[in-house]
Amino acid sequence: MEISNKVFFITGASRGLGRGMAEAALKKGGKVFIAGSNTKIGEETLAALQKEYGADNVRFGKCDVSNKDQFTATFQSAVNSFGHIDVMVNNSGILNEKTWELMIAINVNAVVWGTNLAMEHMRKDKGGRGGVIINVSSVAGLVPFLWFPVYAATKHAIVGFTKSWASNPNISSMGVRLACLCPSFADTPMIRPKPDECQCHDILIAYLEICEIIPVIDVGDVFIKLVQDEDSNGKLMAIMPGSDSFYMEQVLDPPLVMPKFDMSQDVKK
Repeated sequence: MEISNKVFFITGASRGLGRGMAEAALKKGGKVFIAGSNTKIGEETLAALQKEYGADNVRFGKCDVSNKDQFTATFQSAVNSFGHIDVMVNNSGILNEKTWELMIAINVNAVVWGTNLAMEHMRKDKGGRGGVIINVSSVAGLVPFLWFPVYAATKHAIVGFTKSWASNPNISSMGVRLACLCPSFADTPMIRPKPDECQCHDILIAYLEICEIIPVIDVGDVFIKLVQDEDSNGKLMAIMPGSDSFYMEQVLDPPLVMPKFDMSQDVKK
């Protein structure tokens, strides 16, 4: 996909990785709707990006992604502002094992809802223009992360959800492709939780002292490559230290003939 003049809707884009991805898209000539839960920070980010990239190219809307009604309204506001959305980025996420129920609501439920909103808007078989959906997972969605059991579970869920949608045999006629961005430890406040927000905090701190941290700008650059790659449907783009990135896995084509089951037979225990 050519980035110039494409419209991006990015959740959690007021700061951190979301803002990095927003700036990366704007540098390539895209237009961005920033969705964020903190109005003050969101408006500050909006002002800075509008000054740098033009007032007509950036919009902001308050959006608590755990609130379906507000999420839906903000998405529609973005459509009203720019006319359509070409790239949906479900980036919002938190890391706090203590508030694990909220973490599931934001990290998983909101990704499902955001994907559903984008699919209904983009699908060519329902009158849309097609598009791209990028769901932000993590390397914690690919391997065990002893410090964050629930967080890792949410990121594994994003991978499974995205790959399953991407394997739909009708995805080509829908004109939408879905992929996952899976960064390693990136330079955001999220990677330094308080002791009661994770497991084995002392081991985490020791690990971070020797671990190479990925700059946010590197994540933004790789994000653009993932959007541009027309063959990225079902792929997981891992971002590792040293500015290295690589595809970890691609979705397998589903079998042409699904197995048939005789549901009239009694199930024997």
